[in-house]
Amino acid sequence: MADTPFTLEGRKILITGASSGIGKAAAKLASALGAQCVINGRDETRLNEALSELTGEGHKAIAMPLAPENCKELVIKAAALAGPLNGFVHCAGIEKTMPFRMTELTDLHEIMAINLDAFWEITRELVKKKNHEQGKLSVVGISSVTALYGSAGNSAYAASKGALISLIKSLASEYAGQKIRFNCVSPGYVETPMLDNIKRLYKTEEEFEQAIVEKHALGLGAPEDVANAVVYLLSNASRWVTGSVMNVNGGYLS
Repeated sequence: MADTPFTLEGRKILITGASSGIGKAAAKLASALGAQCVINGRDETRLNEALSELTGEGHKAIAMPLAPENCKELVIKAAALAGPLNGFVHCAGIEKTMPFRMTELTDLHEIMAINLDAFWEITRELVKKKNHEQGKLSVVGISSVTALYGSAGNSAYAASKGALISLIKSLASEYAGQKIRFNCVSPGYVETPMLDNIKRLYKTEEEFEQAIVEKHALGLGAPEDVANAVVYLLSNASRWVTGSVMNVNGGYLS
């Protein structure tokens, strides 16, 4: 495995939102490719279940709420458990499906706190020299097609994910000289617990399924489809890639 640029052998990766969905899939694949994973989630039981499914030894779980004020502590704990980190994947996220007229500023702030602010605070701590391996750090944020194409009933969520893309592009430019890479993956609809909120926009299951067919030429995605893109961006195979937004959306039609 060490002879391929796609290996993550010896890499130490922090993954938020790793107790389910895309985060869990990314952790499982990264560990299978040789990474030592430090996974984060707020539900200790589910997080430990995810930990038990990882390949290899030395993986760690840090169960704690991902509030902006906790993010510095999370990075410090991760580096203490695993050593200087080589990667960070921000899969943690929340979404509220509701019409714009019913969306309060407090709803926007709640969503931003996890989807954007937590990424901001983790990254601020992670780029300190003591917390990452010099010249070998790759940061991946999970955005969404809603940030690129919009989505009725998801204005606050789309705003948070659009801001994440803009931030990542700016950081890629600012830190390229230090060989720290920042990239983003924008998935389409994927079979995760969050999809249940999207289904509320449709009157019936059949109407939802028809909408998926109409918008995704390749059908509904799986968390593993997104995880494949994530581990590519963590690996040396993408060593000349930074500031990118990789669309993993099954041919999403806006």
